[in-house]
Amino acid sequence: MQVLKDEIQEKILQSSLELFLQHGFEKTSIEKIAKQAYISKSNLYNYFKSKDEIFEKLTSSAANKFVKIIDQFSTNQFTPKFCEVGFEDMMVTRIFDLINDNRNELLLLMLCSKGTKYEKLKEQLIGQIALKFMQDYKDYFSDNDPIVTIITHNLFDGIINVTVYSQSPKELHFNLHRLIRYHIEGFSALISD
Repeated sequence: MQVLKDEIQEKILQSSLELFLQHGFEKTSIEKIAKQAYISKSNLYNYFKSKDEIFEKLTSSAANKFVKIIDQFSTNQFTPKFCEVGFEDMMVTRIFDLINDNRNELLLLMLCSKGTKYEKLKEQLIGQIALKFMQDYKDYFSDNDPIVTIITHNLFDGIINVTVYSQSPKELHFNLHRLIRYHIEGFSALISD
């Protein structure tokens, strides 16, 4: 009997994932999830108390991994450092591994989380990275220089678009390399003036 319960829970999660990706969190109802999972709404509540709990179950692990990478970057735990030899390969590997293992969950967090506790996660992470750049390169940028936030937004949006449009892991890796190189070269040019 436990196998059946596990299968039903997995069907709820898979149906929710598909609907959240298609319609976003706010426009996906418990009724739609139950219908897509071929179960009654009351049976769905035997597995999850709310739509929020389903979203949390789908995304919490990926969110924690993503936040950890950003925290490591922000606290200088990465070796090599930004713009140093080897940084590009190291960042591409970390981002690729994260996306390759958590693609749909990251897309949920970045594109479909309005109405959840994660709806401001992207902006928080962008702010954290922008602050790190402003601190590390204070000789080149004034406090709250908008260009740093714009560049960081561009990087995040680029990573999201590479994730959406890459059709295979090989293409994802290739496109991430080009995107990260583009940002490193552009940022290096800004601070070399």
